[in-house]
Amino acid sequence: MSIDVSGRDAKVKPSFVRIQVAEDHPLIKLALSLPWAVLMGIVIADLKKTTAKGKWWLGRKICVRLHLAAYLLQQLYNLTDRQVEYGMKDNAVYQVFCGLGIVGSWHAPDHTKIEEFRSRLTPETQRALTNELAKFAVVLGFGDASEVDIDSTAQEANISYPADATLMPKLAAIAKKVVDYLHEKTRGLIPEDLNIDMKAIKEKAREYLVLAKTTIIEKRREVFKELHRLVKSALRPVVEVCDSLDPRRLKLMPWNIRRAAEQVRADAWRYLLDVGHFTRTNTIKAGKILAFHAKAVACIKKGKVGKDKEFGRVFQLGRIKGNFLYVLESTSLRMDDKQSFARTRDHIWRGYPQISECRQRLLGCVKSAGTDETWRHREWAAASRQYQKPRGSCERRNASQAQGPPSRDRTFDRSRETRRTTWQEQNEIGRGHLGCRLRICLGSEYAPADPASGWQDEECVVRSDGFKEKAKRNGPRTAAGDGRR
Repeated sequence: MSIDVSGRDAKVKPSFVRIQVAEDHPLIKLALSLPWAVLMGIVIADLKKTTAKGKWWLGRKICVRLHLAAYLLQQLYNLTDRQVEYGMKDNAVYQVFCGLGIVGSWHAPDHTKIEEFRSRLTPETQRALTNELAKFAVVLGFGDASEVDIDSTAQEANISYPADATLMPKLAAIAKKVVDYLHEKTRGLIPEDLNIDMKAIKEKAREYLVLAKTTIIEKRREVFKELHRLVKSALRPVVEVCDSLDPRRLKLMPWNIRRAAEQVRADAWRYLLDVGHFTRTNTIKAGKILAFHAKAVACIKKGKVGKDKEFGRVFQLGRIKGNFLYVLESTSLRMDDKQSFARTRDHIWRGYPQISECRQRLLGCVKSAGTDETWRHREWAAASRQYQKPRGSCERRNASQAQGPPSRDRTFDRSRETRRTTWQEQNEIGRGHLGCRLRICLGSEYAPADPASGWQDEECVVRSDGFKEKAKRNGPRTAAGDGRR
């Protein structure tokens, strides 16, 4: 092999480079398939509402096609605002996807404009974009809504762990910011001796946080009560001052001071009363504030291994065949599975109307719906009787044993409303997951044996409560119910 050392001493010169973007590139295929007119129509309503003074027809024009494509790239590759900006400047495929050559006055937007466009879209609009993509995937044949999986996911908020021993000093710091500004910029509005001793508050909070776990609970509660009394006595006059500020004076303040004053007015005293409720009863009051900058936050306990508590909100998601997601409407922070199940069930069994107006032609009806919670089996079985075809069956599948021997039987204790699991499933629970999927299939080859008692085939009987029971058993069963002799 010979050696070429050309360019060793030469300097690089700026020059024009022509890059050919192939038609079979995945992003080009995606750009040609997306319904841009429909997607732009969804976001334009939000852009009109969030324009200054509502006069969206005045001022410099925003290129919706460019910004919407940048938003999709960001969600597709999980990029930051700056990464999207750099990619649109350096990546030729990104530029073509974002409308280079078809958009007038095309330019790579600044990362601040990318963030501004995303912030102007409401959560409901972003949900509509996601569902519209799932709808169009079905229209093009990439997705199949006859098979649906349903699950919930917890979105954690961008907050630190909401321990009261750290939240109370934070609240005192917010109040001190307001007091220092009023001392410096106003005269006679607040008493000269009004001040917040942050050093004493931090020392008392540190005293509580460094207590050993072996310290008796009475001692820990006493120190916590002292911290609460100290913060409450320091913030009482500050809350009164913030309540007395008129809107005109608040409007003249800098935005950060105005925000701090509004937080003290709205949250300070309510939060301190909720903490006082805990010091008296040792129970957390429902609806207690968990963060001062994030309001839509709840404590979520889903029994995850290593994540006993999560702080954020829950969303209900559906996945159709082809791996396309759709998002159900969020009506509460917790979106409890049992409470949301009926609405989710009706949303699915009626043919997923949000996907297409002509759903019967495109989708027919849902043939299979899966969840990861065994308690739903009975409800799905009852719901299927309302929407089922003339012939139907109900089956249960264990995902962890799909490639292995048939799954063991399970029994349902009606008196205690508890389900006993086999020894194999108990091991799976110990590892943090059950691995059981429940599936209802409509339109199979078996007809209902008796509408009052469920369906029957030659291998098993599905009772009216939705759980299967073997017709014939070989030998006695043990107390664990695992079928071993």
